[in-house]
Amino acid sequence: MILKQKKYSYADMLTLSLRTSPFYSLVFAFGSLWDGIKPTIGIFVTAYFINTAVSLFNGAAAMRDLYLPIALIFIMMADDVLGRSVMNFINANRVIFYRKKLVPEMIKRRASLAYRHIECPQTHNLIWRVFPYIEDKIWNLYTEVVKVASLLVFVLGITGTLFTQVWWLAITMVLAGVPILFIAAKAGRESYQADRDMTEIDRKQWYISWVLIDRENVEERTVYGYGKDLNDEYIEKFEYARKYRLGINMRNFIKQKLGGMVTTVYAVAAILALLPQAYSGAISIGMFIALIGAVIGLSERLSWGVNDLVVEIVKNKEWLQDLTEFMQLETQPDATDPPEAGVDFYEIEFKNVSFAYPGRMGEQSAERTTSPNTEKLVLDGVSFTIKKGLHYSFVGENGAGKTTITKLLTGLYDNYTGEILVDGVDLRTFSHARLKGLTSVVYQDFARYWFSVYDNIAIGDINDYGNRKKAEEAAALVGLSETIASLRDGMDTPLGKVLADGVDLSGGQWQRTAMARSVINPAPLKILDEPTAALDPVAESTVYQNFEKITRGQTTIFISHRLGSTKLADIIYVLANGKITESGSHDELMAKNGAYSEMFNVQAQWYSLEKG
Repeated sequence: MILKQKKYSYADMLTLSLRTSPFYSLVFAFGSLWDGIKPTIGIFVTAYFINTAVSLFNGAAAMRDLYLPIALIFIMMADDVLGRSVMNFINANRVIFYRKKLVPEMIKRRASLAYRHIECPQTHNLIWRVFPYIEDKIWNLYTEVVKVASLLVFVLGITGTLFTQVWWLAITMVLAGVPILFIAAKAGRESYQADRDMTEIDRKQWYISWVLIDRENVEERTVYGYGKDLNDEYIEKFEYARKYRLGINMRNFIKQKLGGMVTTVYAVAAILALLPQAYSGAISIGMFIALIGAVIGLSERLSWGVNDLVVEIVKNKEWLQDLTEFMQLETQPDATDPPEAGVDFYEIEFKNVSFAYPGRMGEQSAERTTSPNTEKLVLDGVSFTIKKGLHYSFVGENGAGKTTITKLLTGLYDNYTGEILVDGVDLRTFSHARLKGLTSVVYQDFARYWFSVYDNIAIGDINDYGNRKKAEEAAALVGLSETIASLRDGMDTPLGKVLADGVDLSGGQWQRTAMARSVINPAPLKILDEPTAALDPVAESTVYQNFEKITRGQTTIFISHRLGSTKLADIIYVLANGKITESGSHDELMAKNGAYSEMFNVQAQWYSLEKG
């Protein structure tokens, strides 16, 4: 593991890249330090060439005396050209290597986050700043520090040479760059804080852009004609973020420019101070010309080179704080493990379970809570049992807590009070692999994967992914066989419009595909969490009837606020205000003339009540 749960500091700017690849890190360090040394060598080579050329012009040297300085200049020029080419080639391979090492690790970390973080806007903002281009971020941390070392070598070389000629100029030249360090450090902090402040706006921009260009929204964009309004909103948010950042960057630019002018003044002073030395012959004309070029280069590096490096390093330090915060978010180490095979149960019992979503409105902490907070309880002292081989139905109005029960059963949240027992064993003690092996869920907003038909079904049983016959049988059970047979490549036909030969399915066909995933899954408890909410009541009732036939003899839970499926259930639990208010079979509840009977009679006009 390269990325660890720790507090990251300046030292990690070096160690993160070195742990990723010592080879690429050291090659870059060598190349950068050599680039820092070359200007100093260049002073003496240039002076040697000019002095020899002047001697030749004055008749004090022969033509052959120029061969060596010309050769040295050629070598330095060739080094520049070949060195850049070699480093570009190495860097191209380095990019691929770092991506292969860091991106999968970061994806796994993100996939392992506790589910409550997935529903937290603050976490999404944090991920937005930390996750994209993680491989470039880690490399940038390292290269900016190495560039500082290279700059230090450059400054020491130039000032050391200048010190031998006019010692006081060398010292004052360096001191002139000190204020720039403080200005740049402040600029770096302000610049990264601007990015933090604008994260929410940036995410909204991205979402609006996605709505405007994505194929999934093209029909409604055309029908409702909201493109112009959304485009205006996108421009408004873009301009707001741009002007906010521009204001901060402009203020910093002015401060940095004023600081840079100080070193420019010192550079001019240095050149003027060198003139008497050259005139008196204390330094050669070649050394004078070479030093002028070096002093100008030093001035530029001290004013803008130092400034840019410090800004980047301070921004990188701020980024490391975000990385520290991200790595400290609670994770489930086994969250990415495949489902455990052979999981079974005889009875699941909820005992006085209460639950509230932690930190509503996105204010949840990274700390794991052990009991519901002061928010309104979604489940309030709920108790019931699920026994093997029976069909159950949870009904109630929207917001009654039906889907929350699914989230607790699947282990997405464990910060409830009370107990959920599976054959007497606390559900909290289950590994994620075992939790995945316990349940199979078809959600209301089931996923539509732009993979082949086979892949869409087969991922329902990832442990037996290559069993094509099993996938075909699942497709047949949910009534997809004719649809698949009509496709050009059958089960291998890609779905969606990502690929040129992709095929889109109707809503009902996508629904059957999602149900096939559940059918192929060997989990002993199958849950339908309102996957038919978009259908009319009669169509919904038909879907549930088909699913009941397919899963006959298995344990199922139907969740719906509409009651067309409830007659298929052996036991119905009625939820209201986070509590179970009634339970029993359809006939028993109708005989009670309670809340269930009232709801059913109100909805009766939507359904055919014929028996059979």
